[in-house]
Amino acid sequence: MRRLLSVFVAVCLILSLSAGVVASVPSARADTSGDYQYTLAGGNVTITKYTGGNGVVVIPSTLGGCPVTNIGDVAFFSKVALTSVTIPNSVTSIGAAAFSACRALTSVTIPNSVTSIEAGAFQSCTKLITVTIPNSVTTIRNYAFSYCTALTSIAIGSGVTSIDTQVFYDCTALTSIAIGSNVTSIDTQAFYDCTALTSIAIGSSVTGMGDSAFQGCAALTSVIIPNSVTSIGSYAFQGCTGLIAAHFSGNAPRMSASVFDSCAPGFTVWYISGANGWTNPWYGYPTATKTPKTVVVLQIGKSTFTVNGASKTLDSPPIIKNGRTLVPIRAIIEALAGTVGWDGITKKATVTLGKKTIALWIGKSTATVNGVSTLIDSTDAKVVPEIINGRTMLPLRFVAENLGATVGWDQNTQTITITYTP
Repeated sequence: MRRLLSVFVAVCLILSLSAGVVASVPSARADTSGDYQYTLAGGNVTITKYTGGNGVVVIPSTLGGCPVTNIGDVAFFSKVALTSVTIPNSVTSIGAAAFSACRALTSVTIPNSVTSIEAGAFQSCTKLITVTIPNSVTTIRNYAFSYCTALTSIAIGSGVTSIDTQVFYDCTALTSIAIGSNVTSIDTQAFYDCTALTSIAIGSSVTGMGDSAFQGCAALTSVIIPNSVTSIGSYAFQGCTGLIAAHFSGNAPRMSASVFDSCAPGFTVWYISGANGWTNPWYGYPTATKTPKTVVVLQIGKSTFTVNGASKTLDSPPIIKNGRTLVPIRAIIEALAGTVGWDGITKKATVTLGKKTIALWIGKSTATVNGVSTLIDSTDAKVVPEIINGRTMLPLRFVAENLGATVGWDQNTQTITITYTP
C-alpha cells in the first residue's frame, strides 16, 4: 500500500508539472506513428505515449523523419507487458515517470547520449535487475529508481554530480553500489532501506551526505568515509544493525543527530592518527585510531589512476589477459613507497615494499617471494609477466597480495581497488 500510494502521488505531481510544460510550448505539433504518440518541436521528437504491448521494445531513433531526443513524462507508464527496452542514442532525456510501474521490465539499455534521468523515471520497476548509468548522464532526479526491489547492482557514471532524494529508496535487493568519482553530494534518503546492501564505494569528491542517506541498510558491516566529506546529516546510518565500524579518512566532519544510532553492538568510529577534530567519544560514539593506508584505484584500458584520490599516470593502461590483470607496476609500487628494479639480461623484475621482495621473470609462471618459489597462478600456467609494446607488464593481484595489500574488483566498471596499510 505504501508503495502504490507513493507511485500515485509521484505521478500526480509529474502530471501537474507536465501540464505546465506543455502549456508553455504551444508550437509543439502532436502526431502518431505506429505505436507511438509524439510531439514535434524545433525539429526534435518527444515521445508522449507508447500504445503497444510488446515484451521487447526497441525505440526508433526517428519518427516522422525527425530525431527522437526525449522520452516524455509517463510515456511508458505502467506498461506491464514490457520486459526489455533499448533507447536509441539520439535520446538525451528520459522524462519523469517515463517507465514507472513497468513491473515486468528486466533490462534497459541507456545510451551515452542521455544526459538526464528525471524524477521517478524507473520507479517501481520491480523486476529490473541491473542498470549502468553512462558517463554522459549528469542528473538523476528524485525517486528515479525507488522501489526497484529486484535491482542488485548499479554503476553510476563519472558525469553524475549529485544523487538526489530517494533515488534508490527501498531497493531491497541492492547489494553493491559504485558511486561515480564526480558525485559531490548524496541527498536525503538516497539509499534508505536498501536492506541487502553490503558494500558501498563512496567517491572521493563527495562532500556531504543528507539526512537518512543510508538509514536501515541492515546488511552493511563497514563503511569508508573519504576525506572529502565535511558534513553528515541526521540519521544517515541509523538502524544499520550490522554496521560495526565507520572508517574516516580525514579530519572530523560536521555531524548531525543520531547518525550511527542503533548500529551493531560494539560499533566504533575509526580515524587516522594525527587527523584533526576527533575526540573519544565523538558525538557519543567510541573512537579508535588506525595507521594511514593507501588506496590505489585503476581501470582496465585507462592510463590514469588515483592514489588516495590524487590522479597519476601509468606508462601503459592495465589489460586483461588469460583472465588476469596485467599492469606496468612501477608507478603503482612507487605510489606505495616501494621500489622496482629491472635486470635486462635475465629479464627479471624485482619489487620491494616494506619487508617483502618479489622477483618475477618474463615468460615464467613461477616467482619468488622473499626467496621462496611461488606459482603466480595455481590454476593457469599461462599467467606470466610479459613485455607488451615495450612495457613490462606484471600480474597485478599476485604482486599486490604478496606485498600485503588487498585487491578489489568491480566487474561492472572494470575497476581495481588496491588497499595497502603498512
